[in-house]
Amino acid sequence: MNHKYNKDKLMKFIFTISCCLSQFATISAYADSDDTINFLIGTDYRHYDNLFLLPDGQDPTGDAKRSDNVLRTNFGIKVNKKYGLQAFKFDYSHLDNKYDNADFLNFNSNNYKAAWLWSITPNLRGNLSSERKVDLIPFLDRNNSDTQNIRTTEIQLFDFDWSPHNVWHLLGGYTKLESTNSQTFLQETSFKFNAVEAGVKYSFPSDNFIALKLRKRNGENQETNFLNQIGKDFSENEAELNALWKLSGKSKLNANLGHNVHTDDTFALRDFSGYFGGVNYSWDASAKLNIAVDLTRKIASYQDFTSSYTVNDILSIKPTWAITSKVTLGSYASVSKRKFLGDGPASSSATFARVDDGFTYGIEATWVPRSPMRFGINLQHDERNSNFANRDFSSNTVGVNGQLTF
Repeated sequence: MNHKYNKDKLMKFIFTISCCLSQFATISAYADSDDTINFLIGTDYRHYDNLFLLPDGQDPTGDAKRSDNVLRTNFGIKVNKKYGLQAFKFDYSHLDNKYDNADFLNFNSNNYKAAWLWSITPNLRGNLSSERKVDLIPFLDRNNSDTQNIRTTEIQLFDFDWSPHNVWHLLGGYTKLESTNSQTFLQETSFKFNAVEAGVKYSFPSDNFIALKLRKRNGENQETNFLNQIGKDFSENEAELNALWKLSGKSKLNANLGHNVHTDDTFALRDFSGYFGGVNYSWDASAKLNIAVDLTRKIASYQDFTSSYTVNDILSIKPTWAITSKVTLGSYASVSKRKFLGDGPASSSATFARVDDGFTYGIEATWVPRSPMRFGINLQHDERNSNFANRDFSSNTVGVNGQLTF
């Protein structure tokens, strides 16, 4: 039964791609990335041999299976309009996610981003935007293989950049963010915050720059949880230094370094602080080959019984080769070490910090026969080794996708 259903799904995907190809000559005459309005339709079909990222030999609960096929289809619209110094952008997409075996994970989502790139004068400009993203919470830190948990994130942002002579810049902004889970997930609970930021930037004649920003966030978790010692109100104070250095016409370096102080207004046990940042190096080794190397440290709240936050160090490399003007081949590999730090309500001198070592690699190919059409195939391997029981996993994914713009 499932075999027949999977075959039907694959045939639907092939039929969709065939229809796109058959209409190419007509649609390509109208599609243009510079158009004010563009419509998009696409599909992505993937096979996961370990959908729930479970350890070897462990099966998911209920009727779900370790492997699954997922068909994602999307329809969207992009609007890009300029009026003098002003620019208006609107991106909307409707996504339909269908799982062959774990059909309780099926969901539809509506995502958008509306932005006004405002400018009073060429020296005073900024952004006013509103964004909504809906997606399934990954199973990386969830053991619930029989529950759907959808996260909805909404962001409203205003910022400005004032530079009378395009040398020194005065920066500022305000952000409102709300993240809501459809089911309880204590480690990354639903929350919201309001944030203000201020900073300065110095621009060099070579278009390089260095900038310093200070941020203040005041937030609320979904509720106070006395059993797990998770407070409702929290605050964060953050400082971040950013820089861009174009080393030559073929290479550039992006870097940032910041420090964050997180304070729980109810339980001091959940307070933490630490550094974050990264360095990204991009090099055009030839006219057709680009190599990107990225070293990143991320710090994030993660409130379980034995820790309050995580520090994740990631080293990655991604070469991209333009075989022809229409075909691109890319590969990537990354190693990571994620540490679960701080104290939790069950921490003691006998407990030890959880440490996860991750490894990911993959290859992808993209074919763009004409600018309105894009097709791709990708293969990826992920694995994790942890010093905590039942946290190891190995996973392989293969997928094909296509998108049409008209």
